[in-house]
Order: sequence, then structure tokens, then C-alpha cells
Amino acid sequence: MEDNLIPLKNYETMVDAMFDQELLISNNIQCSINGENTVELMPMFGEINDGLRIVVLEKDYEAALKLLDEYRDSLDE
Repeated sequence: MEDNLIPLKNYETMVDAMFDQELLISNNIQCSINGENTVELMPMFGEINDGLRIVVLEKDYEAALKLLDEYRDSLDE
């Protein structure tokens, strides 16, 4: 069950998704962006199908959320 890919977060722009992807990868959390081809070719589909989505392995889900939250909190300080 830990090998299942599950959605972590949805994004409106490719730049935001790629930034978080790089943050996760640099912290040894495997992830990928789903929906990038569809949204790049036809941006109007981003609103229909949840746009861009980062997916992670189920076993990494909690660590990935924590990492992104901690990063966002550090920006607010």
C-alpha cells in the first residue's frame, strides 16, 4: 500500500508546482507533477480537472506536507 501514488497538492501554475517539486526532491521525497501537458496546451482545463497536481508515494505523504508547511511558515516570519 505504501507504493501507491496519492495527490499531495493542486496548483494553478506550473511555476508553483515546479518549485514545490524541487523542494520535495531536494529533501529526498520522490514526486511528480500530473496534468502538466494538458494544462500547458489548454489552460482552460486547469479549472475543470483540478489543474496541476503533485503526487507522492503514500509513505511520504505526511513528510511532504510537513516540509511544504514548514517552508511556507518560514516565509511568513
